Amino acid sequence: MLTKEELEKILGGPIGFDGTIPGAIPVKGKEVVYFCNDGQRPWSKQFNAITTYSNPPHVQNGGANAGGWNLILPDGSIFYEITYHGDLAGWRQDIEEGAAGLNITLARIDGDKFVVADGRVFALSDCVLKLDRLQT
Repeated sequence: MLTKEELEKILGGPIGFDGTIPGAIPVKGKEVVYFCNDGQRPWSKQFNAITTYSNPPHVQNGGANAGGWNLILPDGSIFYEITYHGDLAGWRQDIEEGAAGLNITLARIDGDKFVVADGRVFALSDCVLKLDRLQT
């Protein structure tokens, strides 16, 4: 009998994963943004710093989730997923403000492209999607 890890390796992703890169297909009431690893602290701490930076926060309701997915770009940069729902405008403003204040680069998926706020653009097909199971 195969282990879960062996089965996931054969399937090319975690069990339950449908192969869709988070943010590649619009979902009503949700948005996905990615932030670049600053190399100074674990990505989960960066997520917390970005999403709690604004004081007072602009967001009125909903939530933000670090889904654990990251995209590795052809240049080696690693971007981590943030999915948010509820007050989309408030979350967008808080995340953008937090990233700017912490000097962390954001990116979004636009069609079949990964568009980085600093002007870099990559084909999604040239990026590697990876689940980071280490929630450190």
